[in-house]
Amino acid sequence: MTPDDALDFGTSLQVLRILSGALTEPHSLDAGLAHIARMTGELMAARQTVILLRDEERGELIVRTCVGIRSRNVRVGHPLVVPPRLKSILWRLRSLHQINGLEVGIEDLAFPILVNPIRVKGERVGLLVAGGLRTPLRGFDPIRRGLFALIAPFASLVIENAKVYDYLRQSFAQRSQDLIEANRREAADRDQTEHLMVSSLSNPNKVVRLLAESFYKELVRAGFTPGHITTAAAQILECITRGTPAPGQPRP
Repeated sequence: MTPDDALDFGTSLQVLRILSGALTEPHSLDAGLAHIARMTGELMAARQTVILLRDEERGELIVRTCVGIRSRNVRVGHPLVVPPRLKSILWRLRSLHQINGLEVGIEDLAFPILVNPIRVKGERVGLLVAGGLRTPLRGFDPIRRGLFALIAPFASLVIENAKVYDYLRQSFAQRSQDLIEANRREAADRDQTEHLMVSSLSNPNKVVRLLAESFYKELVRAGFTPGHITTAAAQILECITRGTPAPGQPRP
């Protein structure tokens, strides 16, 4: 293996490590997008990274996270403040594009910048922006442009996964509350939690059936296919047949 091959292999491993971390490590939406922003700067050798989300009602691009920029025009949670011409280009952008300096007076943005739309289920939901190259180049080379084209879909997955997670968390919280309410009505004056525990012990099949039905319905509503759910069920059965203990239980 030549030194160049070793360098390329090391770079590939770094890319895989960072990208896998973006998807496999648990993140809130803000933490996930911040991870993508830091990852973009590292992989693109760029000092500045911004993730913008579209506000369709106001026609604004909202700064969701940024790295390497301290400016009153680029503030997290606020609309991006740029000249009208640049704003129009960013709002209408549909594919990866390099933008050079358009007008004087764009505070603290280092041009050229590379911009790529973030899409969720085919709809443009935002933009991934990188600028301020650390190396003295006039623009982004073809390899970095190709790499940048791969990063935006990971941002899309982070956004979509965060939406699914929030939806499931809220739905299961509601289902849990419904189960408690049902047990409260049956328990009359008995303590809700105590009755739920007694019910689980005396009739566990009923509780498991109710939870399984709710779990299936919420997964379908969240967009998971019957095939995905079947795979999960098969994995659960495999754990049972292997004798894998539940969390908190000793191994046999």
